[in-house]
Amino acid sequence: MIKSFLADSPLSNAGLLPKYLPDSDVRLIPNDSDGLLFTPEWLSELVLVEVHAETATPEGTLDSLIPVLDHLAALGVNGIWLTPIYEKGPDGNGYGNRGLHTLEPALTGTDDTASGWQKVKEFIDAAHSRNIRVLLDIITWGTVFSAPLRKEYPDWFKGEAWGGAAFNWQNEEFREWFTLNAVNNILVTGADGYRCDCEPGFAGYLIFADIRTRLLALGRKIVIIAEESSERRGSFDCEQDGVTGWVDGWNRGAQYKNPKAYYIDECDIVDTIRSGKLHGSPASQREGRSGRDRFYTYCVSNHDFQRSITNINRLVIGYQAIFAPYIPLWYLGAEIGMYAENKVIYFVPVDWSLIERLECREFCEDVARYLRIRRTYPEIFTEFPFDHRESNITPVEADTILRSYARFAGGKAIIIVPRKDDTADRFEVCVDRKETGLSNVSSITDLMTGKELTFDSDDCNIRFTAREIAVNSLGLYLIS
Repeated sequence: MIKSFLADSPLSNAGLLPKYLPDSDVRLIPNDSDGLLFTPEWLSELVLVEVHAETATPEGTLDSLIPVLDHLAALGVNGIWLTPIYEKGPDGNGYGNRGLHTLEPALTGTDDTASGWQKVKEFIDAAHSRNIRVLLDIITWGTVFSAPLRKEYPDWFKGEAWGGAAFNWQNEEFREWFTLNAVNNILVTGADGYRCDCEPGFAGYLIFADIRTRLLALGRKIVIIAEESSERRGSFDCEQDGVTGWVDGWNRGAQYKNPKAYYIDECDIVDTIRSGKLHGSPASQREGRSGRDRFYTYCVSNHDFQRSITNINRLVIGYQAIFAPYIPLWYLGAEIGMYAENKVIYFVPVDWSLIERLECREFCEDVARYLRIRRTYPEIFTEFPFDHRESNITPVEADTILRSYARFAGGKAIIIVPRKDDTADRFEVCVDRKETGLSNVSSITDLMTGKELTFDSDDCNIRFTAREIAVNSLGLYLIS
């Protein structure tokens, strides 16, 4: 049985999670300035972790995932993307399965379909009781060849995809069947939305707009996340991979074989956000209109990665995701230092014994501290303007190799100072008062140590010295 060391710790953030609200109390907010899409407001508060039940625990069942929910709640995570729960069959792996109307008996503990869906509902209810939202994975490319559906409805299939039988999305009878099942699965389980595998590359946009519209008419307000970069089109709230280098000739397989930490290895984080570079679809990047949507994720890792990049590096998960103007997303285990090399992470069991190692335990504690800061100042970190290029982020002058930056709102600012190597152990920081809206400043607090810092200020700038920042870590300072 997995037990989170954070759950009973003073570091637990479970009490800081935004309260789960039933859909009747959820406010819809405009996702774009054109009024094409309205999104549940809780998306702006989401910190999302991908969970593969089969490898998340030794038992590989929904029941065994309950302690994982406790771990994530204590960490400060309030959303999980649950990888496919559908029947795999002898030739499937989850992403290859027998259809969205089926369930994997090993996951639910029963061969009875009705009882299985009830088990899924019980798991989602348990997540909601911990203020954690659940997105189900939905597979639109097709099924494994052994799926009975293929024999019963041969006209619903056409060709092959991903080593299985491809759906025929031109068949109207199939489209309606798929839509009804997608709607019903949300209604039966109480899930909060979908992450859509390989979309919008197979089913396209209209099917998901239809699913959303039908559910809204029935009182359900869901989030739909595409895997691939998209044009949104009233269908997708955001994408799994919100920041990419995929413009011309991109290759997802190559990216996942050698994943990148863009803002550590390649790009200035503030310049990239303000220009929209690396955001959105390849077409939008080529045409200079990228980064204009409201919500983007920063995907630290997902199940397709063949190499982990977090590896107890606080910059990877904190600098780029938790404190940047994104919805943070990572694969379960990254927060405890899980490592993989030349292996598809989807098939690698989460090694919970890592938390017995001091460096991994301390890393997990710091991730919890980072999320505590994010949760404590929602007015700063849940601000998502219509145009992402106008996010509340501004450069800060410091001698750091990576760009230091500020997030700000309401006369407060949190300064993020990254230390990438050991070439310097102190940094002189200069913050522009006008850029951050800091008029009356009374204190600067080191949020990692609780110490009050001395500072100098004039009409234009605030200056202080950042010390005691470990290599591959962050200095975090509240100016108020």
